[in-house]
Amino acid sequence: MKILFLGTSAGWPLPRLGCNCEICQSKDPKDKRLRPAILINDSILVDTGPDIYHQILKFENCPPTGRAGKLKIENLKTLVLTHAHPDHILGFYDLTHIYNRQEKNPFLIATQETVNGLQQIYHFPLSPFKLKIVRPKEPLRVENLTLALWPVYHNHTPTYAVKVKGRRIMIYMPDLSRLPKSERRDFRGVHLLILDGSSLGKKGHTKTHQSIDEGIRLAKDLNPKLCYFTHIGHITGTHQQLENYVQKNGGKNFHIAWDGLELEI
Repeated sequence: MKILFLGTSAGWPLPRLGCNCEICQSKDPKDKRLRPAILINDSILVDTGPDIYHQILKFENCPPTGRAGKLKIENLKTLVLTHAHPDHILGFYDLTHIYNRQEKNPFLIATQETVNGLQQIYHFPLSPFKLKIVRPKEPLRVENLTLALWPVYHNHTPTYAVKVKGRRIMIYMPDLSRLPKSERRDFRGVHLLILDGSSLGKKGHTKTHQSIDEGIRLAKDLNPKLCYFTHIGHITGTHQQLENYVQKNGGKNFHIAWDGLELEI
C-alpha cells in the first residue's frame, strides 16, 4: 500500500499570509504546507480541500519519488470524504471535470451526514462521481483493499477516521479531539497511524483538535508500528523542531509528515 501526502497543513496553509514567525519564514520546503489530503495507491483520494487542484498538478508534474507517468488524475477511481468541513471539501468542484479518463466514473464514498454537508455548499449534481453512501464502520471492498469509516470525536460535524486494510492496516484521522477508550480496540497495533497535529501542547490548543502531546500518549496506547502527524497547525514549530520533539517524546517510530512524503507499507 502506497500513501502520498498531498497536503499536511491544518485549516489554513503554511506560511500564513503576512506572518513573520519562524515557521512562516522558514526556508525548509517541508514547512510549506497545503490543506490535508492523501492519495492511496495512486487511485484513492482522501478528502478534497481548497488546494486539491494545485496539489494534483504539482505532483503530476513533479512526482516526489520520480514515478513519472504513474501519478495521473485520470487514474482516480475513488474519492473518500472524512467530514464536511471546508478544508476537506471545498475543492470538490475542481474534481468534477477530469478529462481523458479511461476508467469508468469514480466513486464518491462518504456517510450520509458528510454528503449532506457537501451538498450544502455544492448545489449541483455530484456527477461524474457515482455516490456510494456507507454506514459508519461498514467495510467496503475498494481496489483490492478493505476500507471503512470509523467515527471519531472532532466537533458537532460528524467526522470519521479512514481505516484501510490490505496486507497491512493504515488508519488516517487528521481531525480528532479524542478517541474514547471504548473504541480503541479496533485501532490497536496497526502498521501506520496518522494523527491530528494541530497544536504541539497547550499553546494554540483548541477543544476540537488533539494536540501532538495528546497524540503521542494516544499512539503509545494504540501501539502502531509507525505514527505520523499531519494537519500541522501554525502554533507548533518548524518541521525539524517537531520531528526532533516527537522522536524524543514518542520514539523512533514517531514522525511528522510533509507535503510530498510518500510511504509504502
